[in-house]
Amino acid sequence: MTNIRFIYLYRDSSNYKQHGEVILSNEKQLSIEEIDTQVRALFSDGLFFIARQVQLEERFFAVVNEDDHPWHEFVQVEATTDPTFDPIPEAKRDITQFMKELEQAHHSGWDETKVRADLIQQIEKEREALKRWLVSQSHVVKMMEKRTDHPNQHLM
Repeated sequence: MTNIRFIYLYRDSSNYKQHGEVILSNEKQLSIEEIDTQVRALFSDGLFFIARQVQLEERFFAVVNEDDHPWHEFVQVEATTDPTFDPIPEAKRDITQFMKELEQAHHSGWDETKVRADLIQQIEKEREALKRWLVSQSHVVKMMEKRTDHPNQHLM
Protein backbone atom coordinates (compact mmCIF):
# COMPACT_ATOMS: atom_id res chain seq x y z
CA MET A 1 0.00 0.00 0.00
CA THR A 2 1.18 3.51 -0.81
CA ASN A 3 1.42 5.96 2.09
CA ILE A 4 1.16 9.75 1.93
CA ARG A 5 4.02 12.07 2.87
CA PHE A 6 2.67 15.43 4.05
CA ILE A 7 5.46 18.01 3.82
CA TYR A 8 5.28 21.39 5.53
CA LEU A 9 7.59 24.06 6.88
CA TYR A 10 7.89 26.98 9.22
CA ARG A 11 9.20 30.16 7.57
CA ASP A 12 9.93 33.15 9.78
CA SER A 13 9.72 36.76 8.59
CA SER A 14 13.40 36.71 7.61
CA ASN A 15 12.73 33.67 5.39
CA TYR A 16 14.64 31.18 7.57
CA LYS A 17 12.98 27.78 7.26
CA GLN A 18 12.53 24.62 9.30
CA HIS A 19 11.02 21.66 7.44
CA GLY A 20 8.70 19.00 8.79
CA GLU A 21 6.81 15.99 7.52
CA VAL A 22 4.55 13.13 8.52
CA ILE A 23 3.85 9.92 6.65
CA LEU A 24 0.28 8.74 6.98
CA SER A 25 -1.43 5.63 5.69
CA ASN A 26 -3.82 5.91 2.76
CA GLU A 27 -6.38 3.16 3.38
CA LYS A 28 -8.85 4.54 0.82
CA GLN A 29 -6.09 4.98 -1.79
CA LEU A 30 -6.98 8.61 -2.47
CA SER A 31 -5.05 10.21 -5.32
CA ILE A 32 -2.37 12.80 -4.62
CA GLU A 33 -4.36 15.34 -6.65
CA GLU A 34 -7.51 14.72 -4.61
CA ILE A 35 -5.63 15.06 -1.31
CA ASP A 36 -3.82 18.19 -2.47
CA THR A 37 -7.05 19.86 -3.58
CA GLN A 38 -8.87 18.99 -0.36
CA VAL A 39 -6.15 20.09 2.04
CA ARG A 40 -5.49 23.38 0.20
CA ALA A 41 -9.19 24.22 0.50
CA LEU A 42 -8.88 23.94 4.30
CA PHE A 43 -5.76 26.05 4.86
CA SER A 44 -5.76 29.79 5.34
CA ASP A 45 -5.05 31.28 1.90
CA GLY A 46 -4.60 27.73 0.59
CA LEU A 47 -1.24 27.34 2.38
CA PHE A 48 -1.14 28.29 6.05
CA PHE A 49 -2.15 26.41 9.19
CA ILE A 50 -1.45 26.13 12.92
CA ALA A 51 0.49 22.88 13.37
CA ARG A 52 -0.58 22.17 16.95
CA GLN A 53 -4.26 22.36 15.98
CA VAL A 54 -3.84 19.32 13.75
CA GLN A 55 -1.36 17.50 15.96
CA LEU A 56 1.73 18.14 13.85
CA GLU A 57 5.14 18.96 15.23
CA GLU A 58 5.73 22.69 15.49
CA ARG A 59 8.90 23.56 13.56
CA PHE A 60 9.67 26.89 15.26
CA PHE A 61 13.27 27.83 15.98
CA ALA A 62 14.59 27.30 19.52
CA VAL A 63 14.82 31.01 20.28
CA VAL A 64 11.79 33.18 19.62
CA ASN A 65 12.26 36.71 18.27
CA GLU A 66 10.34 39.43 16.45
CA ASP A 67 10.52 37.49 13.16
CA ASP A 68 8.34 34.69 14.51
CA HIS A 69 4.63 34.11 13.97
CA PRO A 70 2.33 31.09 14.62
CA TRP A 71 1.74 29.91 11.04
CA HIS A 72 3.20 26.87 9.28
CA GLU A 73 3.13 26.50 5.51
CA PHE A 74 1.99 23.55 3.42
CA VAL A 75 4.57 22.43 0.84
CA GLN A 76 3.15 19.32 -0.82
CA VAL A 77 1.81 15.80 -0.51
CA GLU A 78 3.44 12.89 -2.27
CA ALA A 79 3.05 9.14 -2.48
CA THR A 80 5.69 7.06 -0.71
CA THR A 81 6.42 3.47 0.19
CA ASP A 82 8.23 4.65 3.34
CA PRO A 83 6.68 3.42 6.60
CA THR A 84 4.21 5.64 8.42
CA PHE A 85 5.60 8.27 10.77
CA ASP A 86 3.30 10.38 12.91
CA PRO A 87 4.11 12.54 15.97
CA ILE A 88 1.21 10.71 17.63
CA PRO A 89 2.37 7.11 17.19
CA GLU A 90 -0.47 5.59 19.20
CA ALA A 91 -3.00 7.23 16.87
CA LYS A 92 -1.68 5.73 13.61
CA ARG A 93 -3.64 8.30 11.65
CA ASP A 94 -4.76 7.76 8.11
CA ILE A 95 -4.72 10.66 5.63
CA THR A 96 -8.56 10.75 5.73
CA GLN A 97 -8.50 11.15 9.52
CA PHE A 98 -5.88 13.90 9.19
CA MET A 99 -8.05 15.68 6.61
CA LYS A 100 -10.99 15.50 9.05
CA GLU A 101 -8.77 17.19 11.67
CA LEU A 102 -7.88 19.87 9.10
CA GLU A 103 -11.56 20.36 8.33
CA GLN A 104 -12.44 20.70 12.00
CA ALA A 105 -9.66 23.28 12.55
CA HIS A 106 -10.75 25.16 9.42
CA HIS A 107 -14.38 25.33 10.52
CA SER A 108 -13.60 26.29 14.12
CA GLY A 109 -11.00 28.80 12.88
CA TRP A 110 -7.22 28.64 12.81
CA ASP A 111 -6.32 29.71 16.35
CA GLU A 112 -3.06 31.69 16.66
CA THR A 113 -3.02 31.03 20.41
CA LYS A 114 -2.62 27.27 19.91
CA VAL A 115 1.19 27.48 19.91
CA ARG A 116 3.94 27.26 22.47
CA ALA A 117 3.80 29.80 25.31
CA ASP A 118 6.95 31.78 24.47
CA LEU A 119 5.65 32.49 20.97
CA ILE A 120 2.32 33.70 22.36
CA GLN A 121 4.25 36.06 24.66
CA GLN A 122 6.26 37.40 21.70
CA ILE A 123 3.11 37.94 19.65
CA GLU A 124 1.45 39.80 22.54
CA LYS A 125 4.57 41.94 22.99
CA GLU A 126 4.48 42.87 19.29
CA ARG A 127 0.76 43.64 19.44
CA GLU A 128 1.29 45.97 22.40
CA ALA A 129 4.14 47.73 20.55
CA LEU A 130 1.87 48.13 17.52
CA LYS A 131 -0.93 49.55 19.69
CA ARG A 132 1.49 52.07 21.22
CA TRP A 133 2.69 53.08 17.77
CA LEU A 134 -0.87 53.48 16.49
CA VAL A 135 -1.78 55.64 19.48
CA SER A 136 1.30 57.79 18.89
CA GLN A 137 0.35 58.14 15.22
CA SER A 138 -3.19 59.16 16.11
CA HIS A 139 -1.74 62.03 18.18
CA VAL A 140 0.32 63.10 15.16
CA VAL A 141 -2.76 62.97 12.94
CA LYS A 142 -4.74 65.07 15.44
CA MET A 143 -1.96 67.66 15.52
CA MET A 144 -1.90 67.76 11.72
CA GLU A 145 -5.69 68.15 11.63
CA LYS A 146 -5.51 71.10 14.04
CA ARG A 147 -2.95 72.77 11.78
CA THR A 148 -5.13 72.30 8.70
CA ASP A 149 -8.20 73.56 10.59
CA HIS A 150 -6.36 76.83 11.33
CA PRO A 151 -3.71 77.16 8.60
CA ASN A 152 -2.96 80.82 9.31
CA GLN A 153 -3.14 80.58 13.08
CA HIS A 154 0.58 81.33 13.43
CA LEU A 155 -0.02 84.73 11.71
CA MET A 156 -2.44 85.96 14.39
